Order: sequence, then C-alpha cells, then structure tokens
Amino acid sequence: MRRSVFVLTLIAACALIAAPASAQVQNHTSWYASAAIGPSFGTLGSTPVVDASAGYQLTPYVSVAGEFGVLPHAPFDKANIVAPALSSITSPSNVHVNAYHTNANLFVKASPWGRFDPYATFGVGAFTGSTVAKSSLPGSTLTQYSRETNWAENVGLGTTYRVTKWLGLNADYRHFIVNASDTQHVNRFTTGVSFFVK
Repeated sequence: MRRSVFVLTLIAACALIAAPASAQVQNHTSWYASAAIGPSFGTLGSTPVVDASAGYQLTPYVSVAGEFGVLPHAPFDKANIVAPALSSITSPSNVHVNAYHTNANLFVKASPWGRFDPYATFGVGAFTGSTVAKSSLPGSTLTQYSRETNWAENVGLGTTYRVTKWLGLNADYRHFIVNASDTQHVNRFTTGVSFFVK
C-alpha cells in the first residue's frame, strides 16, 4: 500500500509539472480507443502481445483508460509463476500459458517531443494465467487446462511515435504486481503498431 501511495504521488507531481503555465484553459476532453499488436519480452518469455484500451482524456496531459491485454502461448517454464500447475502432465513440451490482464489505469502525458508522446501510468485490475496442456492419443487429442485469476497492480512508462493521426509505433514497459498466494512480479516490455480512434 505504501508503494501505491508513493507511485500515485509521483504521477500527480508529474501532472502538475506537465500542466501548462498559462492561465488560459482549453477543453480538450474526448473519448478515445486504441489497439496494439507486436512482440514482447520479459518475465513470461518472448511472446506476441495484443492490447486494447478505451478511455477518456480529462486534460491534454491526464487521461483514464480501461485496458485488456493478451499474451498467448507463453512457455510454461517462464509463465508458471502466474498460472496454476496441472495435476497430470504427460508431456511438458506441450504445455503453455495464456496470460490476460484487465485493468483501469491513470495516464499522465508529458508535452509531445516532436512526434513522440511519452507517458507514465499506474493502475489496478486482475491478472489471469491459464495453463493449457495437450496430449496426443490414438485417434484423438486430450486437452487439460486450469485457470487462476488474481488482483494485480501495474506501473509503467512508454511512448508512442505518431506516424499519422490514426497510426503509431509504440513502446511500453509494465511492471505487474500479481497478488497470488505468493506475490509475483511480472515485467513486460512490448513494441508494436498502434491504431487510434477518437
């Protein structure tokens, strides 16, 4: 809890620093949605990632958003920290983890640097790990799976390079604190292409 208060205080300080010095206030509030796809690496191994978000821009520098992300087919030996084990796995080479996160985040943007839009973010939500194991039998395939969902906080930094108003290249680092029976720390760095709708 002490860590969360510190991070929120830091984000609020960034928002104050980034706020325009002028007394004139312009209303730039708007709804937005975006989706991103690209490679990632970190605690759960090297896997492709798909993210989608929708949010509301409160000011030119502060917005809130709901996010949903998928890391499919992460290797079990890397991702077993966020996924339950299966009782009878006959072939470890056929085991993988599908990881999902859903969260609500606060985003604080700095002033754009040319086409770059840097940001800091903090949020809370849930992190789900789903273990999937497939075994081949004569004439059929046996699939076992088990899923576990835990509350999680996340903090991160990133930037988007705006190619056009609707298209961008993004880089995003997230640190997830997954509150399982043993608290787990998941680091994820993603890059990819983003599509924007306003």
